[in-house]
Amino acid sequence: MNPSYAVPAVALVVVATVLVGAFGLRISRTTSDFYVASRTVGPRLNAAAISGEYLSAASFLGIAGLVLVQGPDMLWYPVGYTAGYLVLLLFVAAPLRRSGAYTLPDFAEARLASPAVRRLAGAFVVGVGWLYLLPQLQGAGLTLTVLTGAPDWLGGVIVAAVVTATVAAGGMRSITFVQAFQYWLKLTALLVPALFLIAAWQADGAPRQAFDEPAGFREQRVVRVDGPVDLRLRSPLTVTVDGTVDGRPHHAARLTLPAGTHPTEPG
Repeated sequence: MNPSYAVPAVALVVVATVLVGAFGLRISRTTSDFYVASRTVGPRLNAAAISGEYLSAASFLGIAGLVLVQGPDMLWYPVGYTAGYLVLLLFVAAPLRRSGAYTLPDFAEARLASPAVRRLAGAFVVGVGWLYLLPQLQGAGLTLTVLTGAPDWLGGVIVAAVVTATVAAGGMRSITFVQAFQYWLKLTALLVPALFLIAAWQADGAPRQAFDEPAGFREQRVVRVDGPVDLRLRSPLTVTVDGTVDGRPHHAARLTLPAGTHPTEPG
């Protein structure tokens, strides 16, 4: 993307996120205000917020990258964490709500009457949250770097600052509004190009061969062949081969393959 468009677009999303968080802002006078938005969030808004959490960097970057590198079998990953959400709602969120506790450490101490268990549960919560947070911040940095050429750390800093300010100011109410807004924003970002692709595919005289083009790499990559593959080259290609190509075994050999078809064995 052209940086002259990318920078204003990123700035617009950040400003919109802050404004939406401010719209959901209310003075947090009680624990209930902060943790559960005084239980005033409706099911539709809550569903949009949960869906916004689902469409995170893991979906946009992680799953897309896994499918590109390892194939459609990687689509089982989003199925797995969708099932995880259901388990969380049924076996964690529902008992937590009935108990009156706001956090898992609170719930553990209330049920087992043990401050040590509370501290252990708190350590697990912080550890899991940190492991979840790292790829999100890395995804933010990678996205901003690709769009604008900014340093890797800048995207993570911006996201951390916006989220921290929103949480500290408005608690769960503001976060719910922000997540719901991000859900509709990201859903639109997915649907608009998909609709254009479908329209192009269905149009008469559309260059359908463009949809059949193989994946391309902008820089040098290591590609492992797990089955017999015929490489069809339109122009000569220089590669480092560790395997069998054109019926000849090679070990870390640098070859220039001429245009044409080259049978490649597994491995």
